[in-house]
Amino acid sequence: RRAMESRDFLHRDMRRLVEARRAKPSAQADLLDLLLAARDGETGRSMSDTEIVNNLLTFIAAGHETTAVALTWTLWLLAKDQAAQERVFDEVTDVAGGGAIAAGHVDRLIFCRQVIAEAMRLFPPAPGIGRQPNAAIMLGGMQITTRTRIHIPVFALHRNVRLWDNPTAFDPDRFAADKVKTRSRYAYLPFGGGPRVCIGASFATIEAAVILAVLVRAFRFQAVAGHKPKPVARVTLRPAGGMPLLIAERDQASATDRSFLRNRKAS
Repeated sequence: RRAMESRDFLHRDMRRLVEARRAKPSAQADLLDLLLAARDGETGRSMSDTEIVNNLLTFIAAGHETTAVALTWTLWLLAKDQAAQERVFDEVTDVAGGGAIAAGHVDRLIFCRQVIAEAMRLFPPAPGIGRQPNAAIMLGGMQITTRTRIHIPVFALHRNVRLWDNPTAFDPDRFAADKVKTRSRYAYLPFGGGPRVCIGASFATIEAAVILAVLVRAFRFQAVAGHKPKPVARVTLRPAGGMPLLIAERDQASATDRSFLRNRKAS
């Protein structure tokens, strides 16, 4: 009941913002303005207020929260593995030097993306996925009807000893290209799979890689002695009580990084 009340509150408040923006566009276009101006390329139809509200809430819940959670676990894992953290730092400085890190650099941030992938294996932002079949099927000798609710325990799948060697260890190299090819596509599901795979997977990967690259180039992260975070599964997999880390600015931190971080904080 509390969840439904919270959902209704968000829908009402977001609708209020949409109506206000329709009446008075902002001086500087943002995501909401882009959604209001969007038109279907074939029909010319624009989105209704309800569709815009649903899109905005999807961006908040699936496009912001999940990436933030993924980066939180990633930084903790790197804080515990200083050698991996330095590999990320070396790669970022080799690829981008001290300049701005752009989406075009992401393909060359190979180890950086492997680190994020491994963090999402150990601590998937969406620890479980729910599905309901469009048609009745037989699965593993069991009859599944269109009324059956299926739950895929992604957290458990990613730590299954039949699918992963030493599954509880943090090993970004298991996501090297040659090793990925040897695994089933459905052994790793941080974004789901099949026709209902997350539509924002590519965007999230680029966003997370760029932010991680900026952070590791600017700061050195260390774990707090004796602290072991407890993962709590709600909609996303959060560390209970937050994630305390020891953070020190690197001597090589550039003005570009400082500006980027100030802008992220302000937004």
